[in-house]
Amino acid sequence: MTLIKYVRGDLFSAVTTAKPVLLAHACNCLGVWGGGIAAIFKRKYPGSYKLYNEYCKKHSKNPESILGTSLLVPAVQQENVIVVCLFTSVIGQESPHEIAKNTEMAMLDLKNKLQHPEMIGDLHVQEMLKDAIGKELSVNMPKINSGIFGVPWEFTEDALEKADMKCTVYEL
Repeated sequence: MTLIKYVRGDLFSAVTTAKPVLLAHACNCLGVWGGGIAAIFKRKYPGSYKLYNEYCKKHSKNPESILGTSLLVPAVQQENVIVVCLFTSVIGQESPHEIAKNTEMAMLDLKNKLQHPEMIGDLHVQEMLKDAIGKELSVNMPKINSGIFGVPWEFTEDALEKADMKCTVYEL
């Protein structure tokens, strides 16, 4: 049984629910949200972008060290939203298979952090998730990796299924 649900519509319409909403997207490890869905995240959530960018700067000597991990930051402009950065590529030069493997690892890292909120660096996000214990959360995302990173969706879909997490994928 697949845990991936497909919805036709705007990813950002998911923010209307009361429980914490996880909005995820594939990110590079260099702190740049310059194109595709990342540019929309940057425009909608500039405070989240700032936190992501600062995190990447801390790892700028070895950006590969955060590859295959996740970062959860609050959407400063919306109280119930958590922006999930999935570090699937250093800067988009890896092969589609490598990016898909990094996606699986980043989703497993996210799963672990959701099960153990104390592992999350941001205290506000920790509190939001502690309040949500017992609630079923879904990771809301577009068809990650398929834009600028150029990964066939089937590769990413397989990685998401291997991570065994409930995901809602938004398609326009």
